[in-house]
Amino acid sequence: PPAKAILIVTEGEVTEPTYFEALRQKLSLPTVEVAILPKGCGDPRKLAEYALDEAKERKKLFRSGKLGHAKAAKFDELWIVFDTDIPVEHGRLANGLAFAAAKGVQVAHSTPCFEYWLLLHKDYTTAPMPKCADVIPRLSEAIGQKYAKDAEESKKLIPPLLEGLVLARTNAEKVRKHHASSRTVAPGNPSTEVDRLIDALDPPPKEDKTKKRFTRKRPTS
Repeated sequence: PPAKAILIVTEGEVTEPTYFEALRQKLSLPTVEVAILPKGCGDPRKLAEYALDEAKERKKLFRSGKLGHAKAAKFDELWIVFDTDIPVEHGRLANGLAFAAAKGVQVAHSTPCFEYWLLLHKDYTTAPMPKCADVIPRLSEAIGQKYAKDAEESKKLIPPLLEGLVLARTNAEKVRKHHASSRTVAPGNPSTEVDRLIDALDPPPKEDKTKKRFTRKRPTS
């Protein structure tokens, strides 16, 4: 089947777009597009509204014949990527999540920030990290160099980090199970849902559902 056309909207202007562009190239995903809403103000509802507007605009361009040949006629899935620290602080998270769910916009948030998802490419940890500033030293230690939210540095750092993508997906699921067993109030700190977006971009292999044949033992007389 043809690849899904997926739009990813992020308010991060450096790290997230650089990450998903590197991932797009690594996995050869020409139908995946990344849009940036730099003034999202830590409001998931605004990100979801922007994604919906972009989807409408795409359909309009297609109908008018003004869409480039390399672009998908419509998006099959809309995703928003954001950090929860600011929405939680300002009480915007619950409303934003409810709005996105009602409108069919998928959510990939990280607590406290996207850098925790990057850290999971190297290490597994559930140590509480209230602020992104608490994640940065751990990430710097894990990658063996000082991490900086700089465009040029991100382009150097992220492609090698993607070698740990399988580990990151495994670690994110382990973290989710940890919070479930601990009955942590969502969003768990730390936690991330970015692996769910990765599953949409690069679906994991389906389990073998071949039915096993069992032979019944004859009753002994």
